[in-house]
Amino acid sequence: MANREMDPDLARHLFFEGATMVILDVPEGTEFGIDCNTWDVGPKFKGVKMIPPGVHFIHCSSADRGNVNETGPRTGIFLNLKQRDVLVMHWNPVEEDLDLTRASEEEVERIRANLKDLDKFLGPYPYDTLKKWVSLTNLLTESVVNKLLPENGKICSFAEVLPINALRHTKDREEQNLLPYDTECKTYQEGMARLPKMKLKAGTEIRFTKVPKKMYPDGATPAEITKYSMDLSYALEIIINQQYSEHPRDILAELQFAFVCFLIGNVYDAFEHWKQLLRLLCRSEEAIGKYTDIYISLITVLYHQLSEIPADFFVDIVSKNNFLTSTLREFFSYACSPTADGTLRKKAVKFKAYLTKKFKWDFEADVEDCAPVVVELPEGATLE
Repeated sequence: MANREMDPDLARHLFFEGATMVILDVPEGTEFGIDCNTWDVGPKFKGVKMIPPGVHFIHCSSADRGNVNETGPRTGIFLNLKQRDVLVMHWNPVEEDLDLTRASEEEVERIRANLKDLDKFLGPYPYDTLKKWVSLTNLLTESVVNKLLPENGKICSFAEVLPINALRHTKDREEQNLLPYDTECKTYQEGMARLPKMKLKAGTEIRFTKVPKKMYPDGATPAEITKYSMDLSYALEIIINQQYSEHPRDILAELQFAFVCFLIGNVYDAFEHWKQLLRLLCRSEEAIGKYTDIYISLITVLYHQLSEIPADFFVDIVSKNNFLTSTLREFFSYACSPTADGTLRKKAVKFKAYLTKKFKWDFEADVEDCAPVVVELPEGATLE
């Protein structure tokens, strides 16, 4: 774990004031990381020292014993470390993952008393990447993290699923209209029909806020249904009132949590949730006027997040439609308007110019250009 040269006095101060994470028995070759940093574990590795206080994401992937270049799915945990904390963890060889069972107080105190002897086995936290990590998580708090974490405490890149029914007998498969195992598959659909219905393993799902399926209030008139299907402020208000009534800005913390789970934890569902939340925020015209401070902060959050992703990542390969440009186009149409708050408008105009220059994204295209194309069929033709 390499780190840039650090002033000896500063290093000494950080050694005693920073947090220390001791991880015992991690197999050599395991991919281990903290925040934006990842390394392959060597034979002497026993943890990380000089960790700054705050929220951190610890992640690892077990090594494939048969192929040194292959690792297993990534799993991670969020931790809120305090000044001078000493955290002791063990590697679980059966699960090939970190054991989240808390170490005994006796073991922690024994290791704390011997930190100087462990020093040569501890890698220093890479302070040259701290600024990037803080920029991606500056709104994350321990309470928000605990609200969103799966019940088992782990972020897994691949969802753990179980069959809805055990399917131990042929009749169980017949009840689900599944093909017998000895039936030859002639098509992809038939192959999929052979698979049992699955469900997420209890306690493993990230507890993201549920985005309302109905975007308008009960008893809404046709005009209101149209309005709130275009302006999503009603749905956004439901989320804020139900989840973040005390601290509405925490919805941006959830946006950061989802982005970190995707970017570092490799959780695709987190990316989908990030897109859902962002779409909701950017298409809520009334909310932009009500929660001006949130939207000023949103621009800063997006600035740092988009710096970590290639420009063409958001382009749908089939339609060539860039999700982000179409979403932000609507946001800029509200935030850059003469009626918007002056501070928000000024920041939005600068952000729009920055994205246009850096990514060559066009936010000035006529919205009608993005509308579905109506194709008239020749007389007598059908879609069959």
